[in-house]
Amino acid sequence: MKKIMLFISLVSVTNLMASECVPPHEYFPFSGNWVSRNDNGTVELGMYARVSPDGKYILRSFSGKGLSQVTLMELKRNDNKALSNSVIPYETPLSNEAFPVQGTWRYLVDTNGDHYKLTDILRKQKKAKKQFKGGISGFYTVAAELSGGSASDHQVRSLSWPSGNSENQGVGVLSNRIIKVGLDKNGVASKKDNGSVEYMCKNLRSSDGDVMSLPMISLDGSEFASMPQNPKDSDVSMRIYKFGNDHKSCERVLDLNVIVSKIIFSKPELNAVLFYASGSMGNRGNGVYFYDRDLKKTFTLDDPLKRVHADSFPGFTNDGRIVYGAFWQDCQDEKCIERAGYVISDPYQSPDIKDYMNQQVDPGKKFKSCITTDDVNKSLEAQEKIWSYKIL
Repeated sequence: MKKIMLFISLVSVTNLMASECVPPHEYFPFSGNWVSRNDNGTVELGMYARVSPDGKYILRSFSGKGLSQVTLMELKRNDNKALSNSVIPYETPLSNEAFPVQGTWRYLVDTNGDHYKLTDILRKQKKAKKQFKGGISGFYTVAAELSGGSASDHQVRSLSWPSGNSENQGVGVLSNRIIKVGLDKNGVASKKDNGSVEYMCKNLRSSDGDVMSLPMISLDGSEFASMPQNPKDSDVSMRIYKFGNDHKSCERVLDLNVIVSKIIFSKPELNAVLFYASGSMGNRGNGVYFYDRDLKKTFTLDDPLKRVHADSFPGFTNDGRIVYGAFWQDCQDEKCIERAGYVISDPYQSPDIKDYMNQQVDPGKKFKSCITTDDVNKSLEAQEKIWSYKIL
C-alpha cells in the first residue's frame, strides 16, 4: 500500500511540475551585428510580422539593413536563467509582405504565389527552392489551411486585398481562391488543383457594401476580418465575416467597433482576436489588445515593471500565448536601458484579466488561471509533426 501511495504521490508531483505556469512575460532582446536602426535611431522591428503556431518563429518583412527583405526570426529560449533569451535571424528568398499559410504554417508564401517549406528556409535560407506556385498572388494576400485535411491531401484558401493604383491602393472587392495540395512519400509538396478566383461579398452591397480593406484570415480559413469602406448602415469599423458555402457570399458575424489595420485570430477554440492600436484607445496598456468574442470585451497586456511599448502586430500561439515586437526598459539601481525585441505574454496572467475574474466571477470562469508548460510542450510537439513533412 505504501508503495502504491508513494507512486501516486510521485505521479502527482510530476504532473504538477510538468504543468507549472509559464512566466507572465518572456523577453527576447535583439543583439548582434544584424540589428539595424531606423532613420530616427530606433531599432528596426520590421513592418509586418506573423507568429508560428508554436511561438518559435516570426516571419518578418522589411527587416532593415544587412538582412533579406523578409526574414524568419527564431526565438531562442535560454535555459540558464542568468543569461538572456535571444533572437536568431534566417534570411529568405521571400519579398515584400510574404505570408505563412495560417493554421499549420506548412508553407511560407511569397507574394508571387511561390510556396516554400519552412524547414528548407531554415537549412538553405536564401537558396531555398519553392515547392510549387499557386493561390492568389499580389498585394496584401493572406492564406490559411482549411480544417479537415491531411499531409497528403489538404486545401489552402488565399484571400487578397486588390492591388490598385498608388492613389487607390488596396481598395476594391476582395477575392479568394482554394487550391488543393498534397505531400508525397518523400515530403515533396505539389499542387493538385489550382481552383478558381471568387469575387466576394456582393450580397452585402445594401448593408456593409462590397468594397473592403485590410483583410486577415482565420486560422482554419472559415472567417476573415476586414473593414468595409462605404457601409450603408453604420460607421466604418473593423468587422468579422464568415465565408459563404459558395465561397462568394459573406456573412457578418461581429462588428468590433474599432478602426485598426489588422485583426489577428486565435485558434477557433479560444474564440478571441488581437489587434494593435498604439495610443488610439486612451493609451491603455502596451498597445496590444486581447478581445474575447464570447464576452465581447477587450483586455490589455501590461508589464509595468518593464514599461513595455508594443511596436508590431501581435500573434497568437496555438496554446494561447501572445507574441509581439516591442521596446522595453531593463532597470537596475535606478539606471534603465532600452531594449528591443520580442515579448511572449500569457494573457490570462495579465492584471486586466485577473481583475475581471475577481470582479465578474461567473463570466470570468471561462478563463484559465494561466497557460502551462504542458500546454506549450503539446503545441511544440504538434508543430514538429507538421514540419516533419511526413505522411503519418
